[in-house]
Amino acid sequence: MHPSALLDLASELLRAVLKLDAPADGVVSAYFREHRSLGHRERHALAETVYAVLRRRLLFQHLAQSGQGSMERRLVLLGWQGGDGILQAHASPPEREWLARARAIDVDTLPEKLRHNLPDWLATPLKGVLGESEFWALAASLNAAAPLDLRVNALQAKREDVAAALAEAGIEADATPHSPWGLRIRGKPALNKLELFKRGDVEVQDEGSQLLALLTEARRGEMVVDFCAGAGARRWHSAR
Repeated sequence: MHPSALLDLASELLRAVLKLDAPADGVVSAYFREHRSLGHRERHALAETVYAVLRRRLLFQHLAQSGQGSMERRLVLLGWQGGDGILQAHASPPEREWLARARAIDVDTLPEKLRHNLPDWLATPLKGVLGESEFWALAASLNAAAPLDLRVNALQAKREDVAAALAEAGIEADATPHSPWGLRIRGKPALNKLELFKRGDVEVQDEGSQLLALLTEARRGEMVVDFCAGAGARRWHSAR
């Protein structure tokens, strides 16, 4: 796909996500099903751009008040994750000049809300509980891309065997620091075509969710209610 068309698709996808009428990952997945010709790298660029904008939405919307084109286009330029080469070659000269000015702004001089990108109803109590230092450490982690974590299905495989199989496939993975079942992948490789993924030896699940399943200490015959359930990975993990 021509890079300029990819930028247009990113704006289109972001517009759909920002309607906020469905979970972002579901909107992204549905969009990719409608655009099956997109390759892995193109899908990666589009998805990561959308998530980058969502993470720093308050800051980017503030910066995007100036500039030309639609709001979604400006947000995409600010959050673009497909490489600067595409922006330099296919953004217009005025867009490149505007983006350079936006990137030159010292974010530390902006209001706190634009630096932590959290709503007031959440930032205020968090700061009260955590204190300044821990609050800003948390904010920094939330503003960064999350690592790609896998959970090994302990009923079918061992973590060290899965790590070895991933290494044979050219994928680097480290044991997660806390979860006894987790592997943290370096980068964002395509996993769904790997045989161990198809067999169910591993599933994508963040370490935090793995630890929640561990902390419940669920036993056979008990009922555990997840009040923040998504696709059911934590419940399935607890059941195992």
